[in-house]
Amino acid sequence: MTKAKNKFIPKDKIICLSLCGLIVSLVFLYIYFLSASIVHVVIRKEANQDLVALHSAISQLETEYIDAQHQVSDEIASLEGYAPVTHKVFIDRTPGSLVLSDGGQ
Repeated sequence: MTKAKNKFIPKDKIICLSLCGLIVSLVFLYIYFLSASIVHVVIRKEANQDLVALHSAISQLETEYIDAQHQVSDEIASLEGYAPVTHKVFIDRTPGSLVLSDGGQ
């Protein structure tokens, strides 16, 4: 009977070894996922910096485009005989003005 007991590995030893292996593998998985998340945060920050730089470049190009568009508009207007306006009136509250006229009554 003693020979039969020695041939079998006790269940407690199997359970203990498998739990130790599980703990070791969980520790390695934790370290892997932690380092992967740090890498993703760094990549995201770099992507945001690139995006900000791209938006700045687009803004500068839009400014240049608007300036060029205004220059072309001024040139076309001067060719057609228009003159720049020096005095701008948006609302005139005098009784005879076109904005507040009573329809000629």
